[in-house]
Amino acid sequence: MADSLVIISIAGEAYDGPPSFDLLIDDNVVGSGTLRMAIKTEADGRLFTKPRPSSFLEQFSFTVPDDLLTPDAEISLVLTNDKFTRMDGAGEDGVLDRNLFIDFVRVNDIEVTSADMVLIYDGDVVEYSYQAGLLPIYEAGFRAVARPPEGGWLTGAVAKVGMLDIPMPLPRPKDLTLSAGLVQQ
Repeated sequence: MADSLVIISIAGEAYDGPPSFDLLIDDNVVGSGTLRMAIKTEADGRLFTKPRPSSFLEQFSFTVPDDLLTPDAEISLVLTNDKFTRMDGAGEDGVLDRNLFIDFVRVNDIEVTSADMVLIYDGDVVEYSYQAGLLPIYEAGFRAVARPPEGGWLTGAVAKVGMLDIPMPLPRPKDLTLSAGLVQQ
């Protein structure tokens, strides 16, 4: 068995420090991280009121042994250092907060976007409004869960591909006769 590469794309709101998270495979913590580009709610307001919230996205990569990542494993993200206060005149809306916003989870070539993830609290699915197309984790105890796609994580399931801007080479004729009688190949 080979290791798998798990990549997450995530943004955050900072208050009295940036948000941190744990990455779990089923119930096992396999990685942790702290956001570096989280918007500071004390000075800059809230992420979802900005014209380009995607500019705050960061990617984190984790190598996970395949004995931990089974085809039917659930991959979860949790906020590990939640902090919140309401203060008149503070920040953009009187709320200073530390939150996470999930964009996607990718395992090797298989990507699960936030729209296909669920938010779970105390074993139940919780309905939340997506913020700027991102799944929010506003409180400790909530899990953003990427469930395995049909066929599982490791069995050749088809990746979901978003809009990619990949430059394509210009077509070139195989044989082109030049004016001097030369042939370009």
